Order: sequence, then C-alpha cells, then structure tokens
Amino acid sequence: MRANNPQFFLTMEWRTWLGQRGKLLFLLVGFALMCALLALLLRLGDKLFHEPPAWANPGSHVYTFAREHADGRLSPIPKIALERIQEAPGIRGQTSFVQRTMTVNFLGLPEEELQTLFIADNFAALLGIEALGQHQQEGAWVSARYFQDVLQGDEQRLNSSLQHRRIPRQIPILGVLPAELNRIGGIQPDIWLSQHYLSYLTPFVAESTTAVERFLLAAPDHYGLLVADQPMSVVGLNEYIGQQDLSVPGMNMASDGSQFVIYRGINLDPPAKQRLLQQWQLLLVVIVAFVVVLALNTFSMFTSRLIQQANSYRIQRVLGANVPHLIVGPLLASAIMILVVALLSLLFLAGLNSFVSVQSAYLESVGNTRLAIHFGQWLAALGLVALLLIGCACLPVLRFSRQPLFGRQTGESRSKGQKWLAQTNLASQLVIALIAISFLSTLGYQQWRLFQSYELNSSIQTFSVRQLSTGFDLTAISTGNLAQLVADDVAFELSEFTSHFTNELNDDRLAEAVAVQQRIVSGNYFNKLGVPLIEGETDWQQGLVINQTLARLLRYNTSTPLIGSSLNLGMLGSIPIVGIVADLPHQGFSQTSTPAFYLHFTSAGLFTQSARQLELYYHAADAARIRPALQVWFEDTTMQPHFSTERHLASVVAERDRTSRALLLFCAVMIALVVSLVFTSLRYQIRNRMVLERQEYGVMMALGAPDWRLFLRAAAQALFALAVAIPFGLILLSWLLQDTGWLSAFELTFSAPLFMFGLMLLCLLTFVAAQLPVWQLTRQPIFSLLRTY
Repeated sequence: MRANNPQFFLTMEWRTWLGQRGKLLFLLVGFALMCALLALLLRLGDKLFHEPPAWANPGSHVYTFAREHADGRLSPIPKIALERIQEAPGIRGQTSFVQRTMTVNFLGLPEEELQTLFIADNFAALLGIEALGQHQQEGAWVSARYFQDVLQGDEQRLNSSLQHRRIPRQIPILGVLPAELNRIGGIQPDIWLSQHYLSYLTPFVAESTTAVERFLLAAPDHYGLLVADQPMSVVGLNEYIGQQDLSVPGMNMASDGSQFVIYRGINLDPPAKQRLLQQWQLLLVVIVAFVVVLALNTFSMFTSRLIQQANSYRIQRVLGANVPHLIVGPLLASAIMILVVALLSLLFLAGLNSFVSVQSAYLESVGNTRLAIHFGQWLAALGLVALLLIGCACLPVLRFSRQPLFGRQTGESRSKGQKWLAQTNLASQLVIALIAISFLSTLGYQQWRLFQSYELNSSIQTFSVRQLSTGFDLTAISTGNLAQLVADDVAFELSEFTSHFTNELNDDRLAEAVAVQQRIVSGNYFNKLGVPLIEGETDWQQGLVINQTLARLLRYNTSTPLIGSSLNLGMLGSIPIVGIVADLPHQGFSQTSTPAFYLHFTSAGLFTQSARQLELYYHAADAARIRPALQVWFEDTTMQPHFSTERHLASVVAERDRTSRALLLFCAVMIALVVSLVFTSLRYQIRNRMVLERQEYGVMMALGAPDWRLFLRAAAQALFALAVAIPFGLILLSWLLQDTGWLSAFELTFSAPLFMFGLMLLCLLTFVAAQLPVWQLTRQPIFSLLRTY
C-alpha cells in the first residue's frame, strides 16, 4: 500500500476528533498537571527525606538533639547533655547553636535588640557551611536579610563594630552571610556570634570562671546537632541519654516540661516538617488518582474513537494496510500530545514551585531557597506520561488489527471486553471519587470544627512596647492614672499574645508533670478580649485563672472543686485558683490547646519587676485617644522604648490560622472539582453508550416504554459500578488513614457519616448524569433513532 505523508495522517487524525476535542484538551491539561505534580513530588521527596536544609551541607549522617513539647515544638537542652551524648558509641562529633535576643549597638548609634545566633567553633566544619569556613571566635557575621532590610545595604556599617555593655571588647563585623543563612528552621537571626561570648552573658561576672562554666553547662540554651559516620538508631540514642546523669553541682535549672528527643536529619521545626509531609502525602495520593483516572479515560476515548472509525480502518486493511500503516496516525497524534503536555507541564511546574517556595512549612523545613525545576525528574515524569499516551493511542489499534477482516457484525457495537473495560473505568473513577470526597470532607470538617468555639472581640487593637531597662508602672495603667486614660481603658500582659513561654507544673492532681504556659495579665484581660469565663469573676484582682485544658488535667484524679484550691508555682509560692477560662487561641484556633494559667500581675512578684515587654489591648474606637497617650507616657517613664505596629487582635490570630483556613478552602475547592469531574465523566460515558445503543432505545420508545424504564437502562451500568465502588472505597480509605497508610500524617480517623455523605453525593450525581441524556433522547423523533447508517 502506498504510504501517505505525515501531514495527511495529522489532518485525518484531527478530523477524527470532531466532537471530542473539548475532552481531548481537558485530558491533555490533566496530563500536563499530573506531570508537573509528579515532578514536584519527586523534588519535594528529595528535600524531605534525602537532602539537608539549604543552609547546610554535611558529608555525614546528622541527627537533631533537643527537647520536645507535647505540641511538637522544640526547646533547647543543656550543654552537659551534648557532652554526655558525645560519648555514645558511633557519634563522631557534636555541635550546637544558641538563640538569644541581645542588646547591642553599632558604634555611635543607639542600642537595639538583635536576634542573635551563637554558634559552636566546629559548627561550620561539621555541617559544611562554606560561608562560615573562616569562622573566628572574635567577630560577628551579619545576615543578608538584616543588612538589606535594616542597614539598607550600608557598606560603611560593615567597617564598624558592635558594642555590648557586658562585653569588654568591641565586636568587629566580619561580613555579610549568604541569603541561604537568613533562616535556620523557624529562627531568623540578625547576627551570628561565637559561643565564646556567652561567658559574658551569665548572671555571674566573667572572672568567676568556675561559676560561669557550671552555669553554661547547666543552662538549657543549646540546640544540638550530632554527626555520625554510620546510620544510628534513634531509639538507642534516646535510651542512652535517658540513662545519663545530667546534673551540674550547684546548679538547679527549672524544667519546662519537655522531653529529650533525637530526630534523624536536621529537623529544627517538627510541626513545620509534619505539615510539609502532609502536603507530600496528599500530593502522592492525588497523583495516583490522576494516573488511574486519566489513563482509563484516555484509553476509553481512543477505544470509542476506534469504534466510530472502524469502517475507515477496515477499508484501509482491505486496501492492503498493515499494522505500521494503521499505527502511524495515532503515533504522530500522541507525539504532538506529548509535546503539548511538555510545554504546559513546564508552565504548571514553574507556578507550583513558586507557590511552594513561599509556604512557611517549606521555608522552615528546607530553608531560605527557591524550589528549582529538576529537569531529570521532570523528564522522568514526562516519560511516564508519554508511555501512558502512546499506550492508550496504540493498544486499541493493535487489538483491532488482530480481529478478522470480515465478521457477521458491521454496525457500531461493542464487544464484551470493551463493555467490561468501560465498566472498570467507571468503577475505578467512582472509587477514587468516593475516597476523595470522604477524605476531603473529613479533613475539612476537622478544620471547620476548630473555629467553632467562640470569637474574640473583633474591635480590639493591640501593640507592644519593649524597653532596655526593666519594670513598668502597671498599677498606673490598670487604674487609668495617666493623662487622657480612665480605668479599664487598657488591658495588658507581660508577653506577646502569640508567645509560648512554658514551665513544668507538678501537682498531686496531675497524672504526670506537664508543660504549662505562664502568662501574666491584668484583671480586665478576659473581659476586654471577649473570652468567656466559665467559672469565677470576670474582673479579678489577685490569684490565677486556669484554662479549660489545664482544668481537665487537674480533674484527672479528683472531683474536688478547683476554685479555691492552689497551685504551687515554685519561688512564687502557692497561688489560689480564682477562675476557669475558655482556651485562648494564642497559637490560633486551629492549634491544639495547651494547658495555661493566667497570673494577675499583683501576684507575679519578680516577674513583674523584671518585665521588659508589654502587650496592650484596647477598643479600636478609642485608639486615637489611647495610643498617643500611652506612647508619650512610655517615652517619659522607660528607657528607649520601641513600639510595634498597631494591629487588630483578630488579624494576629487569623495569621496563625492562615494555613488551616487555606486547607479548609482547599478541601472545598477540591470537593467541587471532584464533583464536577465525576459528573462530566459520568454524563460523557452514559451519553456515549446511549449513542451506540440508540436503536435499542428507539425500539423501547416505539413499544411505549415509560421514561423511567429508559432511565434505569441508562443508569444501570453506573449504579452497578457504584455498588462495586463502595466496598473497595471503604477498604482503601481505611488503609490510607491507618498509621502506616499514605495519609497517616493527617492523623484522621474514619468517619462513617462523612463516608455516607460522599456516597449519597455520588448517587445524586449518577441520577442527574443519567437523567439528562434520557431527557434529551425523549425529545428526538423515534424514526431518527431507528434509522441505520
């Protein structure tokens, strides 16, 4: 047979897609998105499980050593713990860093508080940080962020020095660090110093060598990083440190209720890494669903197209066409499809990488670096898409070429194999849709419930003030003994609303010691913020108020009333409990509530006298009167006060809940997308089947069959597929949510009501998708359905 040129094949191929070009475009966009998501999955997998953060390049196995709270936050450990674990078998070395706020000044400029990272002398060498390769004990490095944002890129400042009141020598500026070192986990340091300077910052004079050394050993200041030449057992290391004596003679440090923990790799923010792992697992499940749905739909579409073009292929075979002739058209078409997918996927991947690169979970886990396209992984993803497209395009033609040239049937009908393929395709899509709707609705419901407790007073504004000296005249603020202020105008606390300072609380009523937030507040604090007080007086003058979470823990072993009892707060003594308040959203409504107590400032003793920061709350309607009056008063009564920007308290909390709200919106959008895709696919498949069986429908209508009979015939295959999908969806969803499943990071439990919601929604979609083609069919003349072509 004479061969035709490629242009002829492409022209014929384009014409054969008449009526299906919209779905073809939809599938190509789906394949491009799947290719981009798969490349992103591979890249994120490397970042999560194999590569160190952007700021480090260790050549050995690294482990993070710290203390962990119940909510996953890390807190520092004493230096003696690092020295003890250095002796563990297999550990080659250890290093650490200390995070502190340090009051310094550039020569000739006022003092300011800088976020300072104190690093060990071997920090750069063990972690492979080339920028710190010339690290010296004397001198400070400036972060690129601080140099650009605060110093405005002023090179003259780099020739200056830093001064601190307790450090006898000036600290020379060594240079500016690369942007990759702007963020270390959740920490954004302004300057980097050697831990050598810590000896000047203890409660003892630097000349008291013994006392200073003991304090530095016992103080829980260090985040440790361990280096080993071979993989180590994390469980074994945790057991080893649990057996060590970490006491330091003459030093007794208060505990914050956290426990020692060792993580494989550099993991300085476990909650952020958990959120990134959740996104990775969700991405994995979405890609598997994409592969199944797109592959089956594409194969079904090429098979349907082949049925419609069967006569044309049969004529070509009669004229002498063999398999290579028949397959050229589909191969060229699939090559063009792959090219379109490749171009679209690069656009999608660039957008996805930019989106992921600014997410807080990514920045805190991976570091301050953009997620770049890895072309090797992109080509691997594109290769999978190419195999799927070529297979879906060529397999129907190869199967057709093995059939007898002449048969008893010549009409547009489908074999049993084709019908089973269509049924499998439909059942697979319904299984995926049922799992997706059930999972997303469970996740969305979990997020929605977190915001349903109560609402803070939306009219409250807040700002904070920090000073270089210590102590505030809090009585003057609470009584309104200031110009232009009256009593109850302002509420306050001695820390930021979102701070997370904790102490370890031991009490006979507790099952075990717990980490408890300690907050020192004014008597009108809860009333001003609009937080419901469950028991006690709304305006209290002394004692402490506990939140619901701590109240539940204290009632673990007793039914004795809590109001009137006391808590032993160490050096503050026993303080009476005067109230129980609802859990405040200090970390956002979406976070698990932490046990907390609120101490009236008159009962806080030394904490009040040594306060350097104050957060103030007042109604927005009074802001024009209150803010200037407070600012003038602080400038007159404190040393170099620094004022933060005025913000609505509701916006502060909403910022903490931004990830959860985005997840809730994502669930809603994805459910709507799944519903629309399932409806479109059901309607397309039911309509195509009815087109092939139009004569049977015409006969039924001619014999007087009612519309409901036509509907049952149209919906029978979809309802059967849905019945098959139910047990498979139930089994797969249960497996995905279990501890070893692909969605285990979300820590969700199976919800029967929400599974039934997904099932009922799919039933409704099936009925509507079947009813619409039947309604259109009954509007056509019967003779047009009975006509043969």
